[in-house]
Amino acid sequence: MRIRTLTTGACEGDVARAVRAAQEARRRLEDAGYVVQTLRLALDTSGSKRAADIVTVAREAEALARDAGFDYVSIGRVATDRLEALADALAATEIVFASARLAGRDGVVDAAATAAAARAIVALASATPKGFGNLRFAALASVAPGSPFFPASYHSGGEPWLAVGPEAAALAVEAACDIDEHGAASSFQAVAARTRRFFERLKTRIADHDARIRTALKGIDEAYGVYVAGCDWSLAPHPDITCSIGAAVERVSGAPFGAPGTLAVIRACTDAIRAAGVILIGFSGVMLPVLEDAVLAQRNAEGRYGWRDLLAFSTVCGTGLDTIPLPGDIATEQIEGMLAEVAALAGALRKPLTARLMPIPGLRASDMTAFDFPYFVNTRVMAI
Repeated sequence: MRIRTLTTGACEGDVARAVRAAQEARRRLEDAGYVVQTLRLALDTSGSKRAADIVTVAREAEALARDAGFDYVSIGRVATDRLEALADALAATEIVFASARLAGRDGVVDAAATAAAARAIVALASATPKGFGNLRFAALASVAPGSPFFPASYHSGGEPWLAVGPEAAALAVEAACDIDEHGAASSFQAVAARTRRFFERLKTRIADHDARIRTALKGIDEAYGVYVAGCDWSLAPHPDITCSIGAAVERVSGAPFGAPGTLAVIRACTDAIRAAGVILIGFSGVMLPVLEDAVLAQRNAEGRYGWRDLLAFSTVCGTGLDTIPLPGDIATEQIEGMLAEVAALAGALRKPLTARLMPIPGLRASDMTAFDFPYFVNTRVMAI
């Protein structure tokens, strides 16, 4: 299992000690046998930065992060009145991520922010090649600070923290293969038995890796004054088939992703995280990014599920709608409607959900995407 990110949340004055803590954490985790792919900074850009325009804020955050040695930086939740200029800010930078707040943790939906976020998504699609800028923007509903995963990560002030974001879908694939029954009987009883065995194996793997990572990071908080929050054990995938949450789900369910049985296995994944006895931070669920998972991309191309199916799966703990390829001519009102449904579901269930929607200029529903990006798997544009 690789570690996708070590993310630190910090105010500008704390960035120096935050990066030292992150670099020490990387060294220790690599000594423990892990590959750490990126160091990321969730920067609090409130205070004096509020006087500057959002393009200046983004450029200064990027320069600060690069000078400190971070690979990516999040400027966090952008105020509603600034979302109109967000496309210019992200188009003017390369490593900056941002988000909008559709609903708070109390579940109350902000209609003005939802409309502004929809307009920002449309503007980003036009302002960046192939609409790629929307990879760096997400609409958040009921999301707390402290997640290691971008674009959802943000720091809301106070003391700095460090959180680990593993590519934990690899553990789900291992657990699914460990039951060694691929292609076995697909009766309800057989699938239920496989799911129980999968749950136990995944739970054990998560607990073992969490203990190993915590041991490696012991003492960093005292040494650097940076709170070590722990791991977000959301099952984050990678285009490599050995790290595909879709592949794990199919092996256990015995059916293509999206078919009946999918939701039950996703629930088992979430239950394993909750039963592992680890400290729960971030989403602590299942990530289903359509463009970042080989099996999800393939099944989407085959038309086996749609965005409403993904919302249904989110009820048993996904992260909402993630890297969803949409027609380039989608109306702003349609995007606003999708965001409103994500926010409504998050509010009803009091759980964190996000939407990272990617309208692609010039493409229509069922057209194939053509991204040249190592962390994407090309697939068909989803119908609305």
